[in-house]
Amino acid sequence: MEQYCLYLRKSRSDQEAEARGEGETLARHEQALLKLAEQHNLNVLTIYREVVSGETLAARPMMQQLLHEVEQGIWSGVLVMEVERLARGDTIDQGIVAQAFKFSDTKIITPMKTYDPNNEFDEEYFEFGLFMSRREYKTINRRLQRGRNASINEGKYVGSIPPFGYKRIKLENDKGFTLQPDLQEAEAVKLIFEWYAGKNGEQLGPALIAQRLDQLGIKPRKNNHWSESSIRNILINPVYIGMTKWQTRAQVKKSINGSVKKTRPRNHHPLLVKGLHPAIIDEQLFHQVNKKSDYTTPVNRSQNIQNPLASIIVCAKCGHKMVRRPYVNKPSMLICRQKDCDNIGASLELVEQTLIAALKEWVKDVKVTSDNLTVSPTNTLSLKIKQLTAIDNDLKIACTQMDKTYDLLEQGIYSIEKFSERFNTLSDKIQQLQIQQEQLASEIKKEKEEIKHRSAALPKVEKLIDIYWAIDDPAIRNNLLKEILDHVSYSKDTRMKKNQTEANFTLKIYPLILPKD
Repeated sequence: MEQYCLYLRKSRSDQEAEARGEGETLARHEQALLKLAEQHNLNVLTIYREVVSGETLAARPMMQQLLHEVEQGIWSGVLVMEVERLARGDTIDQGIVAQAFKFSDTKIITPMKTYDPNNEFDEEYFEFGLFMSRREYKTINRRLQRGRNASINEGKYVGSIPPFGYKRIKLENDKGFTLQPDLQEAEAVKLIFEWYAGKNGEQLGPALIAQRLDQLGIKPRKNNHWSESSIRNILINPVYIGMTKWQTRAQVKKSINGSVKKTRPRNHHPLLVKGLHPAIIDEQLFHQVNKKSDYTTPVNRSQNIQNPLASIIVCAKCGHKMVRRPYVNKPSMLICRQKDCDNIGASLELVEQTLIAALKEWVKDVKVTSDNLTVSPTNTLSLKIKQLTAIDNDLKIACTQMDKTYDLLEQGIYSIEKFSERFNTLSDKIQQLQIQQEQLASEIKKEKEEIKHRSAALPKVEKLIDIYWAIDDPAIRNNLLKEILDHVSYSKDTRMKKNQTEANFTLKIYPLILPKD
C-alpha cells in the first residue's frame, strides 16, 4: 500500500497574517492537506511540522529528516501547500531537494497540482517554482533590511531583547519600538559605572563589580551570578548614553571544506545613531570609563586553539566546560571558572597525559570484551541470550496451554467459570513473559551494537594514541580527540602536595562512537 506524509512550514507572509489575527497557519494548512488526502484516498502516516525559521536546509531539522526518508524511498508522495515550502535556500539546497525527489520517484502533491519528478514538464515546472521562491525570498529580505536601516537612522530600537537597564516598548502612533529605563536595573547600571570610575572613592574592576552585585542580591536576567564579561559589555555599550547601535556582530558567511559556516565577529566600528530613548549614564562618565586601556584597545586574541582539551573536559560538579588558564613562569592549568564551584583545577599537561593513558586502558577493555563474546560462556551477553531462549520456550508452552484451554471449553470439559479462571491465569503469564522477552531482546540488541561500535572504533582510537604525542599543534590534537569523544568529566577534591606528580583527580570518558539510545 502506498504511503504518504505531510510537510508543514510557515512562510514570512504566514507569520505576518498570524500577527493580524488570521489564525494559526500550520493548523489551517494541516486541515487543508488532510482534506486533500481524503479526497484522493491517500494513506497519510506522518506529519512533519517545521517550527523553526531557516533559510537553508541545515537550519531545518524536519526537512532534513524528510529528505533522508525520501532518499530511502519510504514515501510514495509528500503533501505540501506549495513546492516553495520545500526549499527556499540557494541553488545548492534546491538541487538537493529536486534530486532527492527525482531519484526516489517521490511525487509532490499540492492543492493546485501533483508533480511527478520524472515527468520532464513537471520537473521543469518544479525547478521554476523553486527559482521563483528564492527570488521572492531575496526581495523580501532586501525590503526588511531597508526597513531595519530606516528604523535605525530614525533612532528606533530594532533588537528583540533590550539591554540590561531598559525595557522594550512600542512607539505610540508610529511603527517600531524604543527603550524605556527599568528603574531597578537602571540603578544597577549606574552603580557599575560609578564603581568602575571610582566616583565614590572606591575603584573596582569588572571582577570585583560582579562580586559586589552578587553580594547585594542584584541578579542579571538569565543567570544567578554576574560574570566579568557581562560587566565589560555594559561598560562599553553606548546605548546607556542614548545611542542606538547596529551591525556590532554582523553575520559573515565563509565556505570551509565545501560547507558554509556562519560567524559573528565583533565589529569595533558599528553604526551609531542618536536614539529615541533616554540615557541612563552621563556622557562624561561614559567617556571617562572608556578612556581606560581595557576598552580603547581590543584584546588581541589568537585564533589558534591553545588548549588541546578545549570543549572536551567538563566539570563533573557544575557541568560547565573546563578552560585553560595560562601562566608566565609555570605550566598552564585546567580550571572551572564558575564562582561557586569547588572543583579544584590541575595541570593541563597532566590531565592530557592521564586522558591518553585512560584511552589506552579503554582499548584493552574493548579487546577483552570482544574476545570474551566468542570464547566465554559466562559473560553477561551470553547469559542474557540463554535467558531469552528460556523465555521463548516458556512463552511457546503458555500459548500451547492457552490453545488447549479453548479446546477443553469446546469439548465441554471446562465450564465457563473454569475456562475464565484458566484463561486469566494464562493471559497474565503470557503478558509477563512478553514483557520480559521484549526487555531482554532490547538489552541484547543494545549490548551487541555497543560491542560492534567499540570494536569498529578500535583502529581509529589506536591510531590516535600512536600519533598523538608526535603532533605539536594543539588544534589538531583537539580535532582528533573530538572525533572519538563526546566529552570527559573531571572531578578533584584535594589539592596536590608539594612534589606530587601522580594524578589525584578522576576522569570519566564518554565516547562519541557509542550508539545513541
